[in-house]
Amino acid sequence: MIALVKSEFRKAFTTKLLIILTLSALAFVLLTVVLGVYLSPGPPSQEDVNTLMDSAVVTNIFASVGGASVFVLILGIIAMSGEYRNQTISSTFLATPKRELVIFAKMITYSILAFVIALIMWIATVVVATVLLSTVEHAPIEWAAVFEILGGALLGLVLYAILGVAIGALITNQVAAIVIALVWIFVVESLLTVFVDWIGKWLPGGALNSILQATNNSGFGGTDALSVQAAALVLIAYTVILAIAAVFMTNRKDIT
Repeated sequence: MIALVKSEFRKAFTTKLLIILTLSALAFVLLTVVLGVYLSPGPPSQEDVNTLMDSAVVTNIFASVGGASVFVLILGIIAMSGEYRNQTISSTFLATPKRELVIFAKMITYSILAFVIALIMWIATVVVATVLLSTVEHAPIEWAAVFEILGGALLGLVLYAILGVAIGALITNQVAAIVIALVWIFVVESLLTVFVDWIGKWLPGGALNSILQATNNSGFGGTDALSVQAAALVLIAYTVILAIAAVFMTNRKDIT
C-alpha cells in the first residue's frame, strides 16, 4: 500500500492539475471572503443595517474556506476517472490485480492532499478576512469558532476528496462525472433545499455547511441545522457508502 500511495503522489505531481485546482480554489475562497466583507446584505427593509455587527455573519465569512470543497471533489474525480480517460487503467490493474487497493491508495493520497489544501485555504482565509475586517466596523471575531472551522474544513475537504475518487470510479467517463457532480452541487441540492426545505441539512452540501458552522440563503445552516457531530456522521456515511459502492462496481467491471 505504501508503494501504491507513493506512486499516486508521483502521478499527482507530474501534471499541473493539482496546482491549477489549488490556485483556483484559493482564488474562489478569497473572492468569497471579499464579497462577504464588503457586500454582506442587510435586510431589504433596512438597507443601512450593518450585518457585520452580527457575530454569526462574521463567523460565516471565515467559513468561506468550505468553497474549496468543489475543487477537491473535482481533483478526486479526475484522479480516478483519468485512469480510464488516458487508458492507463488496464496496466494499473495488471500491476495491482487487487483493484480495491488501487482505489484505497488513491483515496489515501488525495485525502492527504485535501488535508494540506484545507490548511492552506484556512490560513489564507483567516489572514485575508482579518485584514479586510479591520477596515470596516464589525462584531468581535469569535476565534474559538474560527479554529472549530479549521477542524471542519480539514474533515470536510478530506471526505470530499474521497467522495471524488469514489464518484470517478463509479462514473468512469471523466466529463460526465464532473458535470453530474457539479449539477448535483449547484442545481439539484439547491432545488431540493428550496422545495423540500427540511431535506437540505441531510444532503452532503448541507452537512458540510453544518460542519463548517456556515449559513446561507439556501436553507442549509442556521437554527435548524444539524449539530457539527451529527453533520460529520452524515457526511462520513455518504463517503463510506459511495466508497463501498466504488470498490464493488470496480471489482465487477470488465476492463478492456
